[in-house]
Amino acid sequence: MGKKDKQHSESIKMSRLKYEQRRREVSGGRAPSDPSSSDSETSRIRDTAAQNVGGVQFQQQDDGQSARWGASQSGPSTITYDPTYPYYPQSGTPGYTAQATLDHELHHEDANNVYQHPVDRDLYGANFHLPGTDAEAPALRESYSRQADTISANWDEVRSASTRDAGIQNNPGWADYVDRRVDYVHASPNQHNESVAAEMIGTLNSAGLQGPVNNQVRAIYNEASARRVTGGEVARIGPVDSAASTRTSAFTNTEAKSKGPAPTK
Repeated sequence: MGKKDKQHSESIKMSRLKYEQRRREVSGGRAPSDPSSSDSETSRIRDTAAQNVGGVQFQQQDDGQSARWGASQSGPSTITYDPTYPYYPQSGTPGYTAQATLDHELHHEDANNVYQHPVDRDLYGANFHLPGTDAEAPALRESYSRQADTISANWDEVRSASTRDAGIQNNPGWADYVDRRVDYVHASPNQHNESVAAEMIGTLNSAGLQGPVNNQVRAIYNEASARRVTGGEVARIGPVDSAASTRTSAFTNTEAKSKGPAPTK
């Protein structure tokens, strides 16, 4: 292993240690819900979260809310959390765990760091690339609306998948959980695409629910992972038939190919 490779390996190791420290703090010391998960999407989710944990200020706040990310105009973003939050579910039951909550909030930070768009407080945490340098430009507003609509349509496919997912339909509370998370994305698709996808993948995995809903959510997460690198607009994702269809290579981002690299922030 060369010097650079060794330094990179050590950096990843330190990031994961910081991530585990913050997970324990946010959860109030409770054990992780799915510590043994090692599939590719779960590993990527944890790595993405870990890479962003060092750039955020964590603040304990006894306000009855699990955790909340907030951007700052003059300094690092913050994640406030209540370690005594009493409503985390038992593993395998509907609802997002402390670990899923941390993954969700740190994906807001990642979106704020990687997506390219004008610097504007209304665009903090936007989970898609936007063109140009003027936040009020018609082309940017059109792209914003178009991508928000595509995200909402992609999450409608998650709701549709729920109706044909035996694991979701046959276990009490899970269909309602899926509906609530889809509604949550619809309320703010500009900020809640891969943050909710990351959270749901962990939650569904911890319950052993590997059916159509999980496949559809993985497809959403993988589309976003590819788009962060290639640029372009959010790609429309139709019904996903199997886990093999959720791989990043299954999606072609035509916007990225036609427009070239996304503009700098």
